[in-house]
Amino acid sequence: MSLQINGYMIYRFCSVLTFLILASLASYAQVEGCTDKAAINYDAKANVNNGSCRYAPTSILPILKCIQPPVLSENSGMIFWDNLVWQFNDGGGLPVLYAMDTLTNSIVRTVRLQDSYNLDWEDIAQDELNIYIGDFGNNLNGARPKFIIYKIAKSDLLGRVGNTVVKPRVIQFTYEDQPLHPVVLPANSTDWDCEALISYNDRLYLFTKQWKGNRTVLYELSKEDGVHVAVRKDSLDVGGLITGADVDLSTHRIVLTGYSFSGERFMYLLYDFKGNDFFRGNKRKISLLGPQQTESVAFINSNYIFIGSESFSILKQRLEAVSLINFFK
Repeated sequence: MSLQINGYMIYRFCSVLTFLILASLASYAQVEGCTDKAAINYDAKANVNNGSCRYAPTSILPILKCIQPPVLSENSGMIFWDNLVWQFNDGGGLPVLYAMDTLTNSIVRTVRLQDSYNLDWEDIAQDELNIYIGDFGNNLNGARPKFIIYKIAKSDLLGRVGNTVVKPRVIQFTYEDQPLHPVVLPANSTDWDCEALISYNDRLYLFTKQWKGNRTVLYELSKEDGVHVAVRKDSLDVGGLITGADVDLSTHRIVLTGYSFSGERFMYLLYDFKGNDFFRGNKRKISLLGPQQTESVAFINSNYIFIGSESFSILKQRLEAVSLINFFK
């Protein structure tokens, strides 16, 4: 009799424990929705971001840092490394990196790439060991059959001063969905043009500039030397042309710059994504006031970015600063 009572009591205890566990798990069930409090459709019940956040129209006026030196009148790519801003000019410019001191706003170093040619340099990225220069502009006639990324070891640049020469390694690639024999098109009418590049974990990522599609397509590419194929991952309707990209690895935030066909410039903040699904997290578009042809962007730290604009008509080449603090409170 005693054993039957103990068994019953154990059964009852286990049943209650199971109920409590299930109830506890239910209270932590995944609820998908918008988890960003800055969004107009923020869902307080959601604990899994499904990329559905929408934002009220926002605009900011970048702060002028300096008018760039004349040698950078067509600056196109930018990174911040070794306490210097590294830039270059786009297609037709010299195969040279220019390093600017942000305190004096003057160029303190130049680095020429040996056995290299600036067919259409458009963006620059970096990881812990290397710098990557993307020669992948393709807006002239859309018929470029292959693209190049020059890879420079940072160890070749450290400890040097003044003007130097380095020999880069080469990554050559094609897009997996581009026609094998691209057709010659009128200028500025191809969907396989690119001006934006980042390094993220063990891969490079390209954000294309679609002249016809008005979108940007995300491609993934190996960092290894040699010939590769850029794999299509996703796309995003940005309502314009993407011209620059950078990533802050400490916060996993990406910033894209661009402008619409009417000339209105903007930036996109991509954040709270999982893995390399950059377009599956928050995608906040912010208008940038002031008429400029913005071509590049670089994180200076987690809260500040520099934006580079090339000379255009009566507009001078500029370096501007933008604070991101208010967007991530």
